[in-house]
Amino acid sequence: MGVELIIPFKNGVSDFKKWSSKADKSYGEWETKYPKWDELYQLAKALIEGLTVERWNDELIKDFLYILARDNEVENIIEQLIELPNQLLSLAKYAITYKDADAKWQIAYGLGEISEEKLSSRILLNEFLKDNQEYVRRRASSALDKHT
Repeated sequence: MGVELIIPFKNGVSDFKKWSSKADKSYGEWETKYPKWDELYQLAKALIEGLTVERWNDELIKDFLYILARDNEVENIIEQLIELPNQLLSLAKYAITYKDADAKWQIAYGLGEISEEKLSSRILLNEFLKDNQEYVRRRASSALDKHT
């Protein structure tokens, strides 16, 4: 069932959350100081390559979107997702209602970078255009322009 992928990823996210609870967040790029990003990138990549999003539970989806949002400066995880368009499209359906704009704008950006499933991407991007965060709407608009 992918437990060998899920448990290490969830442990990696938990480690990040523990670290972040003590991190200095007085500046905008505080997440980049996390010393185990390389490990988290490997765990995220293994998860998205090894287990379809349709098989993830809600908690795993939220953890993934959380860590994607925290990677908003380097954007390594969204680049991994762009390489797997079906996974990106599947996650986008959940990201629309996710609370963190830093996950949403990255997903919207990613949808603009894939050439597969243009109709599905446009439908999803139109949902992101309704977001209450201006930056999410701008990234969705820019991505949508690439599919017209």
